[in-house]
Amino acid sequence: MEVAARIGMFEPVAAMLRTLEENGETLPDEGMDAVRGLTEPQRRGESWLALKSVIGEDPDGMRMLYWMLYAAGQYTFREYCRLGISDPVFDATMACFTRFVGEHKASYGTYGFDRDFWTYRQLSTRLFRLGDLEFELAYEYVPACLGSSRVVSMHIPSDARLDPDHCDLSIAKSRAFFARFFPEWAQLPYACESWLLSPALNELLPSSSHILAFQHRFDILETNPDAQDWREWVFRRSPLPVEALPEDTSLQRNMKRFLLDGGKVGTGTGQLR
Repeated sequence: MEVAARIGMFEPVAAMLRTLEENGETLPDEGMDAVRGLTEPQRRGESWLALKSVIGEDPDGMRMLYWMLYAAGQYTFREYCRLGISDPVFDATMACFTRFVGEHKASYGTYGFDRDFWTYRQLSTRLFRLGDLEFELAYEYVPACLGSSRVVSMHIPSDARLDPDHCDLSIAKSRAFFARFFPEWAQLPYACESWLLSPALNELLPSSSHILAFQHRFDILETNPDAQDWREWVFRRSPLPVEALPEDTSLQRNMKRFLLDGGKVGTGTGQLR
């Protein structure tokens, strides 16, 4: 699995993938067609569902991970080459697989892969990591409040540095990247939907916070106070009741107290100024 090596996959997981390969991991024709479809923007969603159906029982997600990395090497990399996009962008973008496996370990104590519902975006050359942030050519499920059926959607990886200098650099890289490789998207609005854009964070974080500095780059157009994204990103997907949530960081402590007092965090949707 060349791609696994390129993206620094954790050795225990790389060993599981090698074992699958050595044991003759294979799919029927409809499964292989779905693998290829993951990399095609028009077919990616239906192909993901088809592949899940063909794979069937996959408790730790390793078979899905195997075939998604196969698709990255066999098809996505070729598309990068055709477009002229550099290897470092490919490697940084596909490193999402390593990051997601690591996040599963941090949340549950074991290696696993459960983000296949998301990663066909990377495989279909519609989401790219450019510096610390990710940028997606978004045309599905775009919030109506943005007033456009297509936007450049910004995503914040868990390992992103959110200080102003790194954010400025990442946004500048994205504008140059899209002007060169996807000029029809270059003038579209940039948007973000995230718990990081929740107005409640202004009550929970100091004014010097990099999270708030990032949030204040956007005009907040809509909020969803009932969204539970904070559980995943602040409390590592903990299912515990609020009163039992951990208090290991100042944000966890402040957020827990805020929630116990009846506050709601939710998410915000905003457009980059």
